[in-house]
Amino acid sequence: MKKNKSLILSGGRYSFLLMIAGVSMLLLMLSSCQAVFTYSPLSFLQRDPSTLSEAERVAYAEDALSSGDTTAMQKAYDSLKALLADNPDDPTLNELAAKLAVELSGVPTLVEGIISGEIDITGTTASQDIANFLSGSGVDPSYMEEAADYYVAADTGGADLNSTDYVMGSIGLLIKAADEASGNTGDYSTIEDPSTWNSTARSTATDALNFLNEGISGLSADDPSKAILQNFSDFISDYTI
Repeated sequence: MKKNKSLILSGGRYSFLLMIAGVSMLLLMLSSCQAVFTYSPLSFLQRDPSTLSEAERVAYAEDALSSGDTTAMQKAYDSLKALLADNPDDPTLNELAAKLAVELSGVPTLVEGIISGEIDITGTTASQDIANFLSGSGVDPSYMEEAADYYVAADTGGADLNSTDYVMGSIGLLIKAADEASGNTGDYSTIEDPSTWNSTARSTATDALNFLNEGISGLSADDPSKAILQNFSDFISDYTI
């Protein structure tokens, strides 16, 4: 009987030790989770980027873009603009600033509409459709004007831009041209009638056309978006004449 009792007690002590080990592992797991949360990109985005080093601001901007958090992207954008004031030709800073400006503008939805066919870029109402989009809620075309300048600077500086960057840059340049056609008053409705555009606006539209075509040239022949973007190129060409 004593032998059996000893076995029972040993089993009890073993179970108790297992319980202690389990609790310890749980505490370690909770501690690890807390550490992950503390040092996660989400936590990093809560910081004020103006207090960070240049490398940290770049990392902050990249995290902000990935997160889709508008507030974080705005903070990152303002922070990069401050850096660009001292380094206007830096291709990395210009490219990041351009991407942030594009996201803050709300204009990517326009590209989605063109690609999906919701906006028929070959139709007779294409110019009016784009003008209506630019005047809609949630869209700030001025960001695209700034994005255009940053994209051009990035390209000039040797940044490795992709086709999407060139497309967005071209749209920014076209929007900038529309503003120039209105005398830089922020009236983008001039895009409805290219016959009213002045020589400055037409010159910028030509830059937009060249920028877009550079992006199209990087697409493979079987890319389904190539034909649609070629139609957009034809659309822009009407503003260069």
